[in-house]
Amino acid sequence: MKILLKQDIDRIGRMGEVVEVAGGYARNFLVPRGLAVEVTRGRMKEIEEQRRVLEVKGARQREQVQAVADKMASAKVVIKARCSATGKLFGSITNRQVATAIEERTGEEIDRHKIAIDDRIRSVGHYHAAIKLHPDVELDVEFEVEGEGFVAEEPEDAPEAAPGSSDEVAQKAEVQADTTTAAEPEAKAETESSSEAKAETESSSEATAETESSSEATE
Repeated sequence: MKILLKQDIDRIGRMGEVVEVAGGYARNFLVPRGLAVEVTRGRMKEIEEQRRVLEVKGARQREQVQAVADKMASAKVVIKARCSATGKLFGSITNRQVATAIEERTGEEIDRHKIAIDDRIRSVGHYHAAIKLHPDVELDVEFEVEGEGFVAEEPEDAPEAAPGSSDEVAQKAEVQADTTTAAEPEAKAETESSSEAKAETESSSEATAETESSSEATE
């Protein structure tokens, strides 16, 4: 089915072009949404007039977009992000951040999906973004990533324990605890032996007393 495009459509064509697409796609999507009109023999004169109007409109749009592109290209775009003292970012820079920085600098709002950047930006420095504002207008924007909120990085290797450190104190405490635990059974055994000897002495004293009592009774 032949249609006249009233807007630029990705992978289909540009405004004012006559293209051929699947009938269902045209009737169910493009035409109802006002993105295109069907081209028929009875409407050729009308279609041709619309095509000329759309071409003029498209040219004006390109001029406007080009003016925006020139404004963006000359702007100094800066993105601030948290980083370490060595300049390593805590996270990476996204096209959304680039779009926000451009809007803050130029006042021009831009769809982040039109911005392509390296997805491995993880340190401060200068980088480039490829921006496609229009099928005929593309530009390269340089931007700088500046660090803020510097945070010291953790050392990669843990330092060795110094003499008298907490680890050494803990080790000594464990040895002392083991020594105390080992000495407890011996002390208990000595106490039990002393108790048994005392009991035997008391029994012997009682026996002697009984003998003396018996002798007195006999006299």
